[in-house]
Amino acid sequence: VRDARGGCLFIDEAYALADRGGDKFSGEVIRTLLTEVENHRTGLLVVLAGYADKMDTLMDADPGLRRRFSLELRLEDYSPEELAEICEFAAADRLHLTFAPGLRAALAQHIRRRHGHEIGQHNGGLAVTLAERAFRRLAM
Repeated sequence: VRDARGGCLFIDEAYALADRGGDKFSGEVIRTLLTEVENHRTGLLVVLAGYADKMDTLMDADPGLRRRFSLELRLEDYSPEELAEICEFAAADRLHLTFAPGLRAALAQHIRRRHGHEIGQHNGGLAVTLAERAFRRLAM
């Protein structure tokens, strides 16, 4: 937190801070974070990110969390078409591959049929995983 003073601290998968088993360390981390946020209201921006249901669990872990993190921004999951576009970008950016014409639309259909149930769990990570998996298969 000290290193982020004067800037922004982004905590992805922030729900990991709240251990369901009542871990003493988790509570200590949350209390320390709340103290830092309170003591540095104007010089520190803290963003907590994660899946909505798990973030609700985090916010219920300590009454001070909802008070100090009162602004909530919920982003919709990507559509299969958007995931196919992300996959195409990842293939080009990370793997230096170019999609053939029509591949993005075919991939969107594949994502909808085979991975529709996973979209809310993995979201953008699903697209990158699919691109990397395809690259590994090409390399064989």
